[in-house]
Amino acid sequence: MAAKQIEGSSAKPSFLSRVGTSFSSTVRSNFRPGAGIYSLTYGVAGGLVLSGLVYVGRTLNILLFDHEYYKLQSRKRFFEKQLLFSREQEETASAHYLASLAGEYDPVATRLPFKPLDAKYRF
Repeated sequence: MAAKQIEGSSAKPSFLSRVGTSFSSTVRSNFRPGAGIYSLTYGVAGGLVLSGLVYVGRTLNILLFDHEYYKLQSRKRFFEKQLLFSREQEETASAHYLASLAGEYDPVATRLPFKPLDAKYRF
């Protein structure tokens, strides 16, 4: 009897070992196929794998087969050229308009009657 007490074979298990045993048995019983927690965990893991595959597939599709970027860049360059051309046309038209106004400019009409022409109205 004294040898059994020294070796601890008849000793009562500690509180932590009992909690650990009950926890592990609960986990083992709930993580078997067919249990709710097992199914939820399996579904979450499958969803993560599937979403990762979709992400990789979309990335590869964009890297290898997406040519929209080049089309948009070409359209932007064409639009910039068109915009510059229209600005040059507007600038030319504005210059012609100002030249025609200057041609019609009559500084004598700006002076007061019977007074000399002010110097700021001369070209």
